[in-house]
Amino acid sequence: MRMLFVGGGTGGPTAPLIAVAESLRERFPKAEFVFLGTRRALDDKFIAQAAFPIVYRTIPAGKWRRPFSLKNIFDAFKTFLGFCKAFFYLGRFRPDVVFGAGSYAQVPVAYAAYLRGIPVVIHQPDFRLLLSTRLVAPIATAITVSFSHTAQGIGTGSGLLAKYPKSKVHVTGNPVRAGILGGSIGEARRIFSLNDRYPTVLVMGGGTGARRLNEIIQESLPELTKYVQIIHLTGGRTAGKTPKMEPYHAYDFLAADLKHAFAAADLVISRAGMGTISELGRLGKVSLLVPLPDSPQEDNAKLLAAFGLAIAINEKFLKPSVLVELVRKMLWDSSLQKNLRQNIQRLMPADAEAKIVKVIRDVYERTKKSR
Repeated sequence: MRMLFVGGGTGGPTAPLIAVAESLRERFPKAEFVFLGTRRALDDKFIAQAAFPIVYRTIPAGKWRRPFSLKNIFDAFKTFLGFCKAFFYLGRFRPDVVFGAGSYAQVPVAYAAYLRGIPVVIHQPDFRLLLSTRLVAPIATAITVSFSHTAQGIGTGSGLLAKYPKSKVHVTGNPVRAGILGGSIGEARRIFSLNDRYPTVLVMGGGTGARRLNEIIQESLPELTKYVQIIHLTGGRTAGKTPKMEPYHAYDFLAADLKHAFAAADLVISRAGMGTISELGRLGKVSLLVPLPDSPQEDNAKLLAAFGLAIAINEKFLKPSVLVELVRKMLWDSSLQKNLRQNIQRLMPADAEAKIVKVIRDVYERTKKSR
């Protein structure tokens, strides 16, 4: 079996690909994997965590900005170049299935695969339908989604080509990487020099960081570090020098040690990408979500807050004083912690990876029989 994964952008569309690749590897030990991403993405850092070889290649790709921006004109040209390069590479590698999880790079790759007669499977991670999903859905052989509500918006006949059956839409949940499971609090104390007498707060700005969130955290440090210790993943996006404080530990990115940071965290402050949310749910973490403004993350955060799975706050309302009060409230209210921990574990099925692998396997086997 030959699989081509298409990522690009942030860790949101990339982490599910790694999770599915890990599960596919168990089912097809001799499978070959190729990953197509973009040069400015963090794909290579995620791929480096895989326990098996994945060939990594890049293509140019552009995204559509709303409201309209003049950059869209330049990016349309980049997308066309990405289509040409993908068409050429697909001809060389000849994958059995192409799989994408919502990145803007999946659009040119999916259409190149369609013209090559290669089946395409796409995954919709977020609650709100992504533009990349809408564009590729008409030509996809199968579509997997995290939520049943999202499935209702697919296949209504509003696609680019014609009506397509909803039977090709499968509700699976969102896959989670095995690499974030099995962390050790003891290892975390050793690696991050943690003090077991203080609660630990893990701050994650997403795969590419979050400049404003990082600034708020750093402005809050004089108060926060009086009663908590902080592991801060900045994504390399900070306005100035990183503060040097004993209970504050800043890193651009964590790979293998992320599972230990998760294990030690009494509270996680994070963006609201569905990849991260799925990991928080699998681990049962008490979470404060600060969604990226004007993005599908806002719908994700509203969903979790409405059902009592996490606490969410809009970035424009998050000031250092507000953050300090929220952290204090969440860490010192044991009843709230218990409810959040139990509720978020019900968000996603624990076998999402297996369900998606079954969809891919079925597509692969049907394609083999028809050739």
